[in-house]
Amino acid sequence: MDQMIWLRSHGHQAFLAARPGSDIAARASAAGIPVFETPFSGHYDPRSILILRKVIRDTGIDIADCHGSRDVMTAAFARSLIPVIRTRHVSQPIKNKLHRRLQWRYGSDHVIATADCIRQEVLAKGLAPDGKISVIGEWAADDFFDISNKESHRTDVRREFNVPEDQPMVCVVGMLRGDKAQEILIETIAELRRRGRDVAALIVGEDTNSQKNYHRGLEATAADLGVTDLIRFAGYRDDVARLTQACDAQVITSISVEAQSRTAPQAFAGQTPIVASRVGGVAELVEPGRTGWLVEIKDVAGYANALSDIFDNKDGTSRITAEARAFAESHLRMDHKMAETLAVYERLIAARRTS
Repeated sequence: MDQMIWLRSHGHQAFLAARPGSDIAARASAAGIPVFETPFSGHYDPRSILILRKVIRDTGIDIADCHGSRDVMTAAFARSLIPVIRTRHVSQPIKNKLHRRLQWRYGSDHVIATADCIRQEVLAKGLAPDGKISVIGEWAADDFFDISNKESHRTDVRREFNVPEDQPMVCVVGMLRGDKAQEILIETIAELRRRGRDVAALIVGEDTNSQKNYHRGLEATAADLGVTDLIRFAGYRDDVARLTQACDAQVITSISVEAQSRTAPQAFAGQTPIVASRVGGVAELVEPGRTGWLVEIKDVAGYANALSDIFDNKDGTSRITAEARAFAESHLRMDHKMAETLAVYERLIAARRTS
């Protein structure tokens, strides 16, 4: 969505192919982005292949940027019409079976990896040659960089979620599901309470279709640990920049799948201290002592120690958030990352036209 909106605001046309009734289809339509309903009922669904080929012919689309396995294998059957990009956002191991290798090598013209750890795995497994893979990492949108109302956000959000002004508040942002492991933040809040410090936790996000009861499990964890009074569930929100800036710290509790994680650049931009698990490509951005705090996966005591350092060492925290902000200004603006993306598009389109 961010990419399509950016492209349209910079004079390009962008279209979405998505399943009928999907959340992203509804949100794209509301944003004025043309949506073509495509079933994507399997990796080689004949109906989806025919729909996509017809859409390409009818609209004059120049390139397809696919963000999942089903859409890229559907678009693979349109490579005779346009170049196809496979963009990978997750760091989970890629299955190295023959049909997977064939999909990677022949299903797309180029690969965009959102973290260098993904690029390294693709190269190590021979899924794409070095010249056909680019690393374009995550970014923060402009509203995260606008910190002119940071203090008022802090006051307003505390009022909204009934958090005392003098109580630290920590947030985690992401879909509620097992690999995001938001329960680790709840366990950390319980550990901090055992140490004599009450910290409010704001959990931003909603259940995914595949894990519809994850929210209930998190509530049960909070009840079992006796910290229900400290946990706030915000649900899905459109004001994530405001919530991020309002908090005294942000955490990434993920235990798998993460690439660089969009929430890291967002925290950098908003000058919110970040504590992250050493998972996937997160350490490519979060550098201890410079841009944030890193802990081992599931290390509840490590999270508690890092948060205590953030709350107690104000000078050190200010230095790190200032350095993270400067890094984000130089490297993690959306305009910069989309310029890199657009350069890949234009190179592939030009190569196709001259071939």
